[in-house]
Amino acid sequence: MKYWQQFGLSLLTVACLGAIAPRPAQANMFTQTEVDQSRYVVMAVPLARGGYRLLVVEQIKDTRPCWSESGSNPVVIDPLLTTFDFTGICGRATDSNGYSIRVAQEDLGLRYSLRIEQGNGELLLVGSSNRGGPRMIIGRTHGMQEGQFLKFQLEPTWRLTRRTYEGQVLGHVYFTNDSWEAATGSAPTPVGTETNVILVPAPQS
Repeated sequence: MKYWQQFGLSLLTVACLGAIAPRPAQANMFTQTEVDQSRYVVMAVPLARGGYRLLVVEQIKDTRPCWSESGSNPVVIDPLLTTFDFTGICGRATDSNGYSIRVAQEDLGLRYSLRIEQGNGELLLVGSSNRGGPRMIIGRTHGMQEGQFLKFQLEPTWRLTRRTYEGQVLGHVYFTNDSWEAATGSAPTPVGTETNVILVPAPQS
């Protein structure tokens, strides 16, 4: 258990994959580029203090595998990158510097945050509005296994892309959906007209 605690806590301080979140004037200057989905895994990492943290791992080179998978409903991840020097082989993103949400060609890094909720026997990866906008369900684990790294299966209309700026592909990863209707089940709320809605996290078991 000590190993998992140390690894989970280390994620709190690691700066990974990507550019610093854009200032408001820059948000729409970024575009996206498609990636091979099989080169990435999105997982929930159990933390020593309870709860989970989101981690995105990329297989950059095939020198050594960065993770392995086992089981189904849920899929359990073995984070192999913790057993060797993964520099240049594996990339990882642990916070909003490394990943954010993009819907209908709009960068939502300043309006939405990613969080993990637990309920109904699984974990949900949720896009939560900082201004009371509609909630987005981005992925789910389809089951629970306490103390394990669990893979998020993205919902059908969601995929990963990479941020680009003036033709340069950056390390920042987007959770991407092509339309607001598909992402939220409703039309977008105009900026500045969101109502205040309190989203209550699901209780931890």
